[in-house]
Amino acid sequence: MKKLLLALCLVLGLSASAQAFPDRPLNLIVPFNAGGSLDSMCRIIAEFMAQDLGKPVMVVNRPGASGTIGFAAFLKMPNDGYNVLALPTSTIISPVFQDRPPLDPSKIKALGGFLESGRILFSRADAPFKTFEEFLAYAGKNPGKLKFGSGGDTPTAYVFRHILAKEKLDVNVTLFNGGAPAAAAIMGGHVDLVEGGIGSPADVAATAGKLNRLCLLTGNNLANLPELKTPLQMGYDYATSVIFSLFLHADAPDEVQNILTDSLKRVLANKDLLKKFASRNLSPRYYGNEEITHSFAAGGHVGELYNILGKL
Repeated sequence: MKKLLLALCLVLGLSASAQAFPDRPLNLIVPFNAGGSLDSMCRIIAEFMAQDLGKPVMVVNRPGASGTIGFAAFLKMPNDGYNVLALPTSTIISPVFQDRPPLDPSKIKALGGFLESGRILFSRADAPFKTFEEFLAYAGKNPGKLKFGSGGDTPTAYVFRHILAKEKLDVNVTLFNGGAPAAAAIMGGHVDLVEGGIGSPADVAATAGKLNRLCLLTGNNLANLPELKTPLQMGYDYATSVIFSLFLHADAPDEVQNILTDSLKRVLANKDLLKKFASRNLSPRYYGNEEITHSFAAGGHVGELYNILGKL
């Protein structure tokens, strides 16, 4: 009888704890620079989740090493559900390109994804080429002249390097910590090309006519930019997959995971949130665990490029 009463108390205690959650502010850890595409979207998500949950959701930037510094910092935080990690699925494979093991996705569990990010290759508006085909021709005739900057997603930069290798082109490649510094570099004339996500500063500049969109570096077409081809459609062998997603620690309480997942689903159906994303030419929706797992697997395929192309 005593054991039964103890079990009931434990169950009731967990239930009461879940019902009380959250009773203080939450942290949303963004492992990239402020001002980039993931950061700007997370600030919208945080705003609406705060309204939905009735508690502040504070965005905390922990940039560096293509997202891996923020990932490591998150794992050291309490696993009570008050710390949520925002992560592009491609970040799991990023350490491979720094000669380190991939991140361990078993250490986190998904609340869900909110946007599949098409990574785009941009060029300066005053570049002597306006299309991807013209870029190939110009780069072929001007070896070593062009400079490319990564917008923070290392696997995507390697897809671009794969294109260069297959076409036997000499283009200088630089890795930036996020979309904001990459956009600043191309707008300042320090690089000729960058890659960045939908909604990134580079994408905003392209919408304003200040940059050109040449092609996609991810594997799925974009409904709002149907003219952009994927690498696979252009005859290349690799393309990244990037779903912006929210995660908890793997051992965070299931009850808390359910509360936050339900909140994310509700805010992604909120008309005001959808309007804010639409103003950035973005169409968010909820992505479940199966889709996120599939995206992780696609990233693993791109990881082969490190053995083929070597370290930058």
